[in-house]
Amino acid sequence: MATTNGILNGLKVESFDFAETPRSTPGDRRYYKEVLEVLLEDGSVVYNCVWPECEFTRSSASGVWPHTKVHKPQTGTPSKAPAPAEIDVTALTIAELVERAQDATRYRSDRDAALKQLSKAQRELGELKPRLRKAEQALKTIRTAFTAAA
Repeated sequence: MATTNGILNGLKVESFDFAETPRSTPGDRRYYKEVLEVLLEDGSVVYNCVWPECEFTRSSASGVWPHTKVHKPQTGTPSKAPAPAEIDVTALTIAELVERAQDATRYRSDRDAALKQLSKAQRELGELKPRLRKAEQALKTIRTAFTAAA
């Protein structure tokens, strides 16, 4: 829950869960990752931003979802990782250092897997482009034939 004290809009929070998206169906439930559906003590339901200490609420989940971008770093400015010499690890315990090393290894393997998927997708795109051009040309020919016949 976004509020640590269990109070939202001046009312006690009875329960909360991730809000369903408009694409959700009974057979295929889909949920927003950053929007909570909150039941308040007076029985009302509001939708709340999931970010810690953010009390942004709206009457619909689709009203909260655009707000969540304010919590994310802006995409036009690439973030630069600090140089290894700039990182102070002297205050960290051995366990914390090991955890960071494991995280770095996991991030690296995730990145490598993503790069493999990207490479595969680019190859498939390259293979599909000529087929697309042929199909577009055939469609153009069919349209021209129908236009001439009409």
